[in-house]
Amino acid sequence: MANNRVVIIGAGAAGLAAARELSNAGLEVIVLEARERIGGRVFTHRETQAAAPIEFGAEFVHGKAPELWQIAQAANLELHEVSGRHWFLESGKVSKSGEFWRTIERLTDKMKSSDRDQSLKEFLAALPDDEETRRARSMLVRYVEGFHAANIERIGIHGLVRATEAADEIDGNEAFRLTDGYDSLMQAMRGEAASHGATFRLNTIVKGIRWDGREIDITCEVNAGDVERITASRVIVTLPLGVLKNGIVFNPALPAGKRAAIENLPMGNVIKINLLFRERFWETLKLWDENANLIDFRDAGFFHCPGAPLPTWWTQMPLRAPMLVGWTGGPNADRLMKEATGRRRQAAGEDNSEVTPGLLDQATSSLAIVFNLSRREIENQLEAAHAHNWRDDPFTRGAYAYLPVNGLELQKQLAQPIDNKLFFAGEATSVGHIGTVHGAIQSGQRAAREILNQA
Repeated sequence: MANNRVVIIGAGAAGLAAARELSNAGLEVIVLEARERIGGRVFTHRETQAAAPIEFGAEFVHGKAPELWQIAQAANLELHEVSGRHWFLESGKVSKSGEFWRTIERLTDKMKSSDRDQSLKEFLAALPDDEETRRARSMLVRYVEGFHAANIERIGIHGLVRATEAADEIDGNEAFRLTDGYDSLMQAMRGEAASHGATFRLNTIVKGIRWDGREIDITCEVNAGDVERITASRVIVTLPLGVLKNGIVFNPALPAGKRAAIENLPMGNVIKINLLFRERFWETLKLWDENANLIDFRDAGFFHCPGAPLPTWWTQMPLRAPMLVGWTGGPNADRLMKEATGRRRQAAGEDNSEVTPGLLDQATSSLAIVFNLSRREIENQLEAAHAHNWRDDPFTRGAYAYLPVNGLELQKQLAQPIDNKLFFAGEATSVGHIGTVHGAIQSGQRAAREILNQA
C-alpha cells in the first residue's frame, strides 16, 4: 500500500534531509538515486597518499546555518575553520585582498537602493565612468562570475542582494570544512534516516511520474535497461535544474508556472581542479608586495589572480597538505571547458572525473602566473590531478543555480507543491541560500514539513 509512502527522487543533500525528517516522523520513505552513491554534488574522493579528503564538488560550509550544524553536531562530526587569509595578485603586484572585499560590499549596498530588479550588467553600465569605478566594476564582475557561477547579463541584482543578506544572517563571511570530508555529513543523514526505516535504492533512474491518479506512479530504469514501477501517495523531487529541464517526464505536464520556473532559472558552470604536489612549495617562495616587503605564504588560504585562466586557488589551511585547488565559474568556465574538454556531452556511464590534458595545461599555466614560476617547476612538483565535469554529468548538467532578473518569484514557483502530491526541493528552491549545501538541506526540511503539516 502507498497510502503513507513518500518517494524522494534524488539522494543529494535535499533528498537526504527530507528523508531524515520524514522517516523520523514515522512515514514510509523510499529514496531513489540514479547514481551508485549518495550525496549528489557532494562528492568526496579519498586517496591513501592524499593528506586531506579531495572534494570534487562542494567543499566549504559557508557560515553557521543551524540546519547543517545541528546535523553535524548530532553526528559528532568535526568542522574546522578555513584560513581567511586572502592574497590578491595583479599586474605583478601582491597585496592582501581587503580592498577587493570592501569594493564588493560598497557596490552591493548600491544595489539595495534599486527598487527595480535588473541585470548586473545593466546596473554596472549606469555607474560613473571613471578609473576608480571601472576598477570596482571589474572586481564585482570577477566575484559574481566566480562565486555565483553566473553570467552578468542574466543574474539579477535583487537575487544578489538577497543572497548577501542571507549570508550575513549566518555569518557567511566565515567558512569551514568537515574534517572527515563533506560526504561524512551525507552519510550521517542517510544513517539516521535508515535507522528509522527509510529505504535507499541506488542505480535507479526515474524516467517518468504519472500523478493524476489516486496514487502516483513512478517509472524507473534499473539494471541498465529494466523498467520498474513504484507507487506513492506523495513525491518530493530534488533533481538539479539541469536534469529537470530535460531528464524526466511528468504526466500530466506540470502547470505553466512551474514549467516557466524550470525553464528560466539558469544553471551555472564551474571548473574545479585538485592538484596534489610532493611539497608545499608555495610556502617557501620569495615574492614581494608593492611596498617591497617579503611575502610569507606559509599561512595563506586563498590566492586571487585575475590574469590566470583559473584565477582563484586555495590551500587546505589550517591543514598543511601539499594540495592546491583551482576554481573558475560562469562564462570563464564555459570558455575553458570548450578549450579543455571540447563540446561533446558525455553519456550516462562515462567517466566524468578524468582530468583532460587541456584542463591540466590551463591549471599549471595558472599556477605559473600566480607564483611567478615556470610551468616546468610546477609540473616537477605535481603528483596527481583530480576533477569532475559537472556540466557533462548526466545526473546534474551544471554546477548550481543562480537567480536571473525577477528570479525570486521564479524560485517561489519552483518550490510550490502541486495538489499536495508533488513537492519540490533542492538548492535552486532555497531563497537566499541558492547554490549552497545548507540551502539544499533547508529546502529538504521545508518540503518534509509541507508533507507533515497535511496531517
